[in-house]
Amino acid sequence: MKTFKYLLWALLATFVATGCSDDATYTPGAEEDPDNYGVYFPTQTTSTEVEVDPADKAEVTYKVRRTNALEAITVPVVITTSEEGIFDIAPIVFGPGESETEFTVNFEKAVEGTTYTCDIRIEDPHYISLYGPRDTGLSFSVIRAGWELVTSADGSATKGKWRDALLSDVYSLNTADFNPYPEIDVEIFQRTDIPGYYRMKVYGNALVTAMAGGASVSFEGRDVYTIIDARDPQKVYIPYQSTGLTLSSNDGELRIASDVAENFSMDESTGQYGTLENGVITFPAQSIMLELENSAGAFYYGNRSGMLRILLPGIVVPDYTLSLSKSESVNGVVEITATLAADIAKMKYAIFEGALDEGQASLKAQELDAQGKFDGELDQTGTIRIEGLETGKYTLIGCAYDTEGIMHNYASVNFGYIAAGEEKPIVLTMGLEATNEYAGEGITPDNSAKFYAYGDDIESVTFGLFRTSKIAGIDQNALLDAEGLAFTAEQIEALNTKQVSFMLTGLNGNSDYTLLLRADNGYITRIFSATYHTTGTFNPGLESGYTYSDFLPEAQQPTLDQLTSTTWNYYAIDATQTSNLVRHRIGQVTMTRNEAVSAEKQKTAVSIKGLSGIEFESGGDILGYYIPGESAYKGYVGALALETSQEETSGIYQNQQLFTGFVPTDFSNVYFGELIYMGAIADGYLYCVPSPYILEQTQVSFQYFFTGTTSSITTLMYDMLLVDPDKDLGGIPSAVTSQIDAVRRAALERFMPTNFVELPEVSGAAGYLETVLPELPRNLVGEMRSASAPEAKHVKARTSIVNRQAPADAGRGESVHRSLRVK
Repeated sequence: MKTFKYLLWALLATFVATGCSDDATYTPGAEEDPDNYGVYFPTQTTSTEVEVDPADKAEVTYKVRRTNALEAITVPVVITTSEEGIFDIAPIVFGPGESETEFTVNFEKAVEGTTYTCDIRIEDPHYISLYGPRDTGLSFSVIRAGWELVTSADGSATKGKWRDALLSDVYSLNTADFNPYPEIDVEIFQRTDIPGYYRMKVYGNALVTAMAGGASVSFEGRDVYTIIDARDPQKVYIPYQSTGLTLSSNDGELRIASDVAENFSMDESTGQYGTLENGVITFPAQSIMLELENSAGAFYYGNRSGMLRILLPGIVVPDYTLSLSKSESVNGVVEITATLAADIAKMKYAIFEGALDEGQASLKAQELDAQGKFDGELDQTGTIRIEGLETGKYTLIGCAYDTEGIMHNYASVNFGYIAAGEEKPIVLTMGLEATNEYAGEGITPDNSAKFYAYGDDIESVTFGLFRTSKIAGIDQNALLDAEGLAFTAEQIEALNTKQVSFMLTGLNGNSDYTLLLRADNGYITRIFSATYHTTGTFNPGLESGYTYSDFLPEAQQPTLDQLTSTTWNYYAIDATQTSNLVRHRIGQVTMTRNEAVSAEKQKTAVSIKGLSGIEFESGGDILGYYIPGESAYKGYVGALALETSQEETSGIYQNQQLFTGFVPTDFSNVYFGELIYMGAIADGYLYCVPSPYILEQTQVSFQYFFTGTTSSITTLMYDMLLVDPDKDLGGIPSAVTSQIDAVRRAALERFMPTNFVELPEVSGAAGYLETVLPELPRNLVGEMRSASAPEAKHVKARTSIVNRQAPADAGRGESVHRSLRVK
């Protein structure tokens, strides 16, 4: 994991005090002018990072609003710029009754290629609300920069090529037609003032379709340029940026950055830079870092194959890509599929005994090229049928040649061959069993299972534990590919020499689980399964991470009377805390009918008290709209749609006005609106999930409930659960503390409520590769603790005793024997 030095925001002292101190003091701020005009800068439709072509007019326009619009005013502002004399800023003027106006910023004096910054602030308390959530400052930057289309030397070619190797490092479509290295034509532009500074539009429909093998797929993408900095041909890098492409709503947009000092806190000498040679840009393997928007701060190695490549217009590079894949041995036949790139004239191959490693295969490929001792050849993509070998392990090596007979590449594949009439079955026994041997530690058949396995000549194992109800009809291979855990070398050795045995803890009572285990002996692969039912009572409070799909049907959701007549026990995790990093008892929540809002909104509303986890001196209730039977929520299930607003859900705490809102998984800001649903996941248990409507329409997932100001956080709640006291079984979730701590650290490091914004605009057009990239069941295997070997089991078998009496004349050599035959 890398730490991106430009992303981590310093934690305010007020936040530290709120989260860590038991005796923090409060100093009241200045008194607010009750007659102020409430001037503020709303969320701008114009970008605050302005780039203007030198030939265009150098100006930008921004909006300003006010809440008190009775009279005409000119708003006094304080302006700070990076350089004097560049900006000509028009005054901010409101006419009588005008609640919104615009002002223009001119920067004709800006020098091409230079970035200038400007900060405009309204500080006079007669014109602004001192303690409201609205922003009274606006910061922006401008640059005059031109871009020109890059063409070939003779002007005949106007497009280059981008061969991608990043999407396949994040996602696998698991289809036969999946192309891990799609290549598309792109227009490449160069900054007129910075030779070698390029931009191109890459991550859109053409690339996704090429990756999906030509299939038509839906996805979410923003129309953004991808920047490549090749000013130094020997130090080419990709600046940190978003691709604008979202392939999974759970992940958000994919972001990319070269692993270099310009992006990360590291020594420049260790940077993994690319090169620009003869019009070809390439990058070293594992030199591009990948980040998913909803897991911001966690970076993963991309371009693992080293195949990422950019060709400038007019450049043609032969492609000698070669790949080999194998089938299992069936009836004495193994098939090897060889995929040849267009520029491979021939692939010559030979088969060797044994499973050769990469180093051995490389030496053999060079030896084959020198000696020419091949077994056969292909001149196009095809399948090699192998038969007539003895049962054993083998390696096929293929060498790729051009039309002139020069070798450019090679590939190898290990395979197990089983001669016709012979077998190489996987010898493995595995299972789950109940045990009370750890009951003294609270580990019983109610909440755990002992896993055991033993076998012979097993080479690899992948396994996972899942709720049985979640995996019905799911491709088990795909599930284990995505969620499975692999045995370590030590566990494989133990599996083959004695046994592997460990406890699976954190299970729920009266529940069905299935353990899937995929074993490979080098010849065949087989998936084993074992089911297990825990004893005891199912406790909904022990489960964590419920989703909207876990909501009960409408008929089983609580009635409005049940919601308002119950004082609910409230469990959640508060990210501001430094300890107790599991879901725990926060307090109680109550609900009352809100007839005024119901009449205004024409839907049944309740006021909810207690979700913030603090005792407001006044206000602080948020709104909930009843879902069952309401036409506004037709097609959706749940109990309540939770809403916050700037005016209606604020409250006074320690003589300070606090605001409540919702925060998305990328911690980008605090939002107002109907952004979280609360619904029954069991009788008497209500859980909060991101609004499915907002998720479908905007692909923004809201999971956090915020209480605080524009400069501090009081509480930040998530994993929120309400329980009817009469049905509360107690307990805490089985979520791993380290995982919760990671979420908390992300909130502390990146989240700063500098601005509150309205509900994201709903486009009405959802679309993702969800059919290709489904949400898979979660592997429930947590920390594994060693356990004793499984108890020896008494088995029944057919037995026979042969007892032949020797004749008197023993000299005939007749023998006396006893045999035990077990089938």
